[in-house]
Amino acid sequence: MASPVPSRSDQLDTEQRFQTLFEQAPFSVQLLSVDGRTLRVNQAWKDLWGAHDGDPLLEFVLTDYNMLADPQLEAKGVTAHLRRAFAGEPVRLPTIYYDPAELGKPGAARWVEATARPIKGPDGSVVEVMLIHEDVTERLLADRALRASEAQFRTIADAIPQMVWSTRPDGFHDYYNRQWYEFTGVPPGSTDGEAWNGMFHPDDQARAWEVWRHSLATGEPYEIEYRLRHRSGDYRWVLGRALPVRDDNGQIVRWMGTCTDIHEQKRVRDELLANNRRKDDFLAMLAHELRNPLAPISTAAHLLRAAPSDPSKVERSAAIIDRQVRHMTELVDDLLDVSRVTRGLVELERRPVDIKGVVASAIEQVRPLIDARGHQLTTRMASGDVVVLGDRTRLVQVVANLLNNAAKYTPPNGALRVVVEVGERVALCVADSGTGIEAQLLPHVFELFTQGERTPDRSQGGLGLGLALVKSLVDLHGGSVTAESAGPGLGSAFTVTLPLLDGEALPASVLPSSGATPVASRALRIMVVDDNKDAADALGVFLGNLGHLVRVEHEPMRAMAAVGEGTFDVFVLDIGLPVLDGYSLARQLRVQPGGMGAKYIALTGYGSNDDRQRGDEAGFHHYLVKPADLDELVRLLQRA
Repeated sequence: MASPVPSRSDQLDTEQRFQTLFEQAPFSVQLLSVDGRTLRVNQAWKDLWGAHDGDPLLEFVLTDYNMLADPQLEAKGVTAHLRRAFAGEPVRLPTIYYDPAELGKPGAARWVEATARPIKGPDGSVVEVMLIHEDVTERLLADRALRASEAQFRTIADAIPQMVWSTRPDGFHDYYNRQWYEFTGVPPGSTDGEAWNGMFHPDDQARAWEVWRHSLATGEPYEIEYRLRHRSGDYRWVLGRALPVRDDNGQIVRWMGTCTDIHEQKRVRDELLANNRRKDDFLAMLAHELRNPLAPISTAAHLLRAAPSDPSKVERSAAIIDRQVRHMTELVDDLLDVSRVTRGLVELERRPVDIKGVVASAIEQVRPLIDARGHQLTTRMASGDVVVLGDRTRLVQVVANLLNNAAKYTPPNGALRVVVEVGERVALCVADSGTGIEAQLLPHVFELFTQGERTPDRSQGGLGLGLALVKSLVDLHGGSVTAESAGPGLGSAFTVTLPLLDGEALPASVLPSSGATPVASRALRIMVVDDNKDAADALGVFLGNLGHLVRVEHEPMRAMAAVGEGTFDVFVLDIGLPVLDGYSLARQLRVQPGGMGAKYIALTGYGSNDDRQRGDEAGFHHYLVKPADLDELVRLLQRA
């Protein structure tokens, strides 16, 4: 059945509807004939181009203007695209820059995009072409602003010293700054997506993924420390941080992150923590070492109190006290010695020194310990004289400390070896077959507060300051010291190298003193002042046994009163006295008739250079540090 033919009224209604739709369309529409002339434009077109009814521009476009013949459109590449539309192909024309001033119109410049669509007849031929224009000015300006912002961001990101990275909301990494690639040394783009995790240390990868996934799931800031592979191939510690970027609705639109190289800070921090742990261990061990002698001293004191008239018990108790006091003195001397050396307060008496004689003296000092533990000691010395410039006493101390450590840390019946070789420098090696040194401890054996695990066999091993003192003294001599060990149970070797001194004469031998304590040839009137009653009374008894006339006082004011009652030859004063310190007491005693011609000896626990300087200024003739060498005190009294 044939389709009904539309009536004239229907055709008018359709034409009217088309005209209404055409005019009210919210976008610019321009109809072109097949020869490129404009047939019709809608109101949106007029608004876009600033035209109105009666406007010469509009009249020109609707009558004389031919788009296919416009040389400006030809130059901009628009005509070629337009001809494709007239050939029957929908096309998007290049963006046109529109400056109203060129057309004598007011308003700002605009950018316009157009789509050309052919309108075909029943036979498929093109009868008209419809141009749809779109004002894209705001979009282009926004794109330009975005590109400028991105360029500015990249410039800033490349300028800062940190590594900067960015991801999409789902965590896909799509940007890294220049520092990332300089640090890692990888090609640009090779760590996009999830490839970044492969840059981490294998032990850190799972943890980094877990923390990152948690941040993506919750929106919480990302922060983690991990080891990142450096371009050198080493792994360095890095602090990774990231924050979400949210839009006005609170939705995450991007993640911005940084990586900061904290390798050196972490190394220093870990080293400080390790030093603090070693210091705490040292202080705990120091308390233990100082308490150990107190028990036998206390027991000996009880024996003396219980049996004061039993000569054998008195002698045995005195021997116990003497040994334990010597042990405590050695501990305190070690502490003071290390303190003075490490603070640069020790001055060396530099003279030509025979290293072979130094080794012999050191072996003589440590021989009792070596023999007690049943060790076999062998020595091998270079031929001829081996002379260095240095302080003989301190060099003996260096070798004795190394030998003492070797004997102490070697199980009974072990082997010790001392070797002296000469090349460009003197090399002195002390080796043992002992407990060895763990690999992680080896680089730190010469540091203060460093000591291996203390076993019961080493419970009387001292404070572990010997090697720190050795290194400091060797450094003062312009030498070096190194430690080697194949591991626990495989022994260790310490090698000291010193500058060789050629053609120098050896120093004359120094004869040791006999150590005997002579009885005083003349009785001196001596006043001892010390607020430590036990120390003062014990010293008074000792000096009295030598034949001197001794008066002991525990308070400075009583000492001042006593000097008014008689004349004294010698004053032995403590410095740390209550009310009036030893310096002030000495000054006041020296102006009293009973103290004018006396010798003043300081006997104190303060032994720094500043303390000695203050002693000289106060008029002290001699300055002894507790616990003083009593033989030295006796010699001073003999000269007095």
